[in-house]
Amino acid sequence: MSPLPAPIWLLTARKGNAAAWALATLNEKVRALGRTLRRQHPQSEATETRLELQATGPFTRAGLGQIARILDDARIDHDVRLDASCDGHCALSLPSFTVNPFGLVRALAAEAERRGALICEHTRVASVVQDGAGARVTLSSGGVITARTAVICTNAYTDALSLPQGARRAKVIRNYMLATAPLDAAMRRRLGDERRFVVELNKSYVFFRLHQGRMVYGGIESFTEAGGSDFAVPDKIRQGLEALMRASLGTASPAIEHAWSGRYHSTLTEMPIIGRHPRAPAIVMNVGYGGTGVALTQVFSERAAALALGQTQTDPDAARLGQILHETRLPIAGLMSFGCGVARQLLLGGGATDPRSQSSSVH
Repeated sequence: MSPLPAPIWLLTARKGNAAAWALATLNEKVRALGRTLRRQHPQSEATETRLELQATGPFTRAGLGQIARILDDARIDHDVRLDASCDGHCALSLPSFTVNPFGLVRALAAEAERRGALICEHTRVASVVQDGAGARVTLSSGGVITARTAVICTNAYTDALSLPQGARRAKVIRNYMLATAPLDAAMRRRLGDERRFVVELNKSYVFFRLHQGRMVYGGIESFTEAGGSDFAVPDKIRQGLEALMRASLGTASPAIEHAWSGRYHSTLTEMPIIGRHPRAPAIVMNVGYGGTGVALTQVFSERAAALALGQTQTDPDAARLGQILHETRLPIAGLMSFGCGVARQLLLGGGATDPRSQSSSVH
């Protein structure tokens, strides 16, 4: 569960402004969520970990230094250091949690059923439309369900969402993953323990972690259909991932035992669309969560529920987060400012290139 699930706010955060507040508040809510899941839903396997952002060159080191200063201003716990396990790359790490997504879904389903919800699995929906003051859900079998409100939360699992003209758009992105055979003891020691999730900041944007002695590795994304099943990995993409893994490890790639793909629904800002459909107010859209949906769906669940029930959110911080989310657009000025900060750091040197710098660490 990313401790920075709204990276676009890094571009507009300034000491004391709304984006800095939102970054810090969202960070704490994700960590609180991890603690809650560990306590209330042990089957979700919520486990403390660290997200580690690794710079792989001068440009990304400068970018990492810029991020560190933003996190300093937002008072978000992090540290910057050299990572001996990855050729001495500079790394910025933040505490967070991992979860087993399937275990989390089953735990939430059990809680919903305990509260009286009826869950119908393997039930295909043909359409959801406004019907008078309510919504009509037509099933592929021909059955019909009527409701005061319908919430669309399919995320990437349909290409048939009708969003109104002028609304934020979202695209389906496909992501590809590999899992190695169990690694030998020397390789496991080199890569560190299983309580960290590594993201390499480079043009490939690869990410990996150890899991039960194996490396789980991903980093190629596409907008096109792979062909075959939803989980298929084309040979060309698999070869590309294996080449990236060899570059990450600096050694011969371990044997690959599993390969699969997944897809997610992302807006240009990578922030979700949560709101009533303007032409069909009985339908609430709750989609477009990007690659951080495991965390954001839980943090913003009260916002979607309040819309569905016609109620006011009880958590003022969550309500304010939702308003900032709703107002977030692609920040051209923020992109330019961030880029200028990176260029300035490249010219001056220092910052994240020196992990001993106290200005790049908050504890």
